[in-house]
Amino acid sequence: MNYEPAQLDEEALSKLREFEQLMSSAAGEPVVLIAYTDQEDISQ
Repeated sequence: MNYEPAQLDEEALSKLREFEQLMSSAAGEPVVLIAYTDQEDISQ
């Protein structure tokens, strides 16, 4: 499998950042979420 960064619209990117902040607060340390897609999904 070949994974590529997901193409997120502004709304999805905003939600991802919101979740990062919530998880970072809960964990007490920085959390980074990564959005990716399987290369095979791109061609469909």
